[in-house]
Amino acid sequence: MPRKPALTLKDLAVELDLGITTVSDILLRGKTNYRAETVERVKAAADRLGYRPNALAQGIRSGRTKTVGLVVTFNILNPYFAEIVNRLEERFAAAGLMLLLAISEDDIEKDRRAITYLESRRVDGLIVGPVYKRRGVEAPYEHYRSRLPTVMFGAEDDAPCDCVNLDGMPRALGRRAAEHLLARGHRRIAYLCCPEHPRINTGQGTHRGYHEALAAAGSYDERLVWIEKRPLAEVAHARMRQILASTPRAELPTAIYCHNDHCAIGALAALRETGLRVPQDISLVGTDNIATAAFTDPPLTTFDLRPAATADAAFELLHQRLAKPRLPVQRRHIQPLFVERTSVRSL
Repeated sequence: MPRKPALTLKDLAVELDLGITTVSDILLRGKTNYRAETVERVKAAADRLGYRPNALAQGIRSGRTKTVGLVVTFNILNPYFAEIVNRLEERFAAAGLMLLLAISEDDIEKDRRAITYLESRRVDGLIVGPVYKRRGVEAPYEHYRSRLPTVMFGAEDDAPCDCVNLDGMPRALGRRAAEHLLARGHRRIAYLCCPEHPRINTGQGTHRGYHEALAAAGSYDERLVWIEKRPLAEVAHARMRQILASTPRAELPTAIYCHNDHCAIGALAALRETGLRVPQDISLVGTDNIATAAFTDPPLTTFDLRPAATADAAFELLHQRLAKPRLPVQRRHIQPLFVERTSVRSL
């Protein structure tokens, strides 16, 4: 069935036998210097006939479309990113702006296409994240550069635009997790779903902080770094089952640092299925503090990365940038919170 052409202001004016300027003043400019019955007649006809203003055309004329683009570069099924998206939508809606969402799932070329598309839609500004420096990728920020006002989250402080990141970057999380487990007497500490190769120890990733803390204590063992590119519960569960099936009980770690809470939940299930108890046999630490982390058995010790605070800071930075384009580049640092529950025991 062919699509009907959109109703235009000219069509509406002809229908009402009014001048196009009159109809435009009432519907687009909100002018009230017309007779009340004329205003009501125009609005009623627009509603009845399904007239919708061309927001893109209006935006081109005014220089603003009242839309903002959000590019999430990781899987939106992760509750951390889902909460950021939800919070940003709430904040921009309250400010009278519509959020347009694109998801790339760790694909730089898809990121670039999403940004190009959002630019073509004349969005007023962009929020992009997380933006991590990737191995083998030269000038990583160039992939996210835009002519539009842009805020990055999860970017390092050398980002070329306003950015929000964790205080100390992910590196600090890995170090704090390892130090907590060392302080509780653990020495054989594994890293489940590490996203990077253990021999590549540059940048600000969690593995670097984990390595630094354990190496300083003389406890680092590369064999306990279990790499997985997709830090999902089902991936962690399968990897944990494989490790438990192939490793003698005496060689298992006494504690596992999990890349996120999803991985910790997958590991917890695998340990339970093979008769191992948390924390009596193996302790677990997660990252993200997703809502379900407090209700696992046992409740999960983890880091709260405060996604709502990240979203609020990104919203405020872009809102300021739109109002004052010549402001100096700004940085905001979010302090993660350590949430100690009962998934770790002292040795």
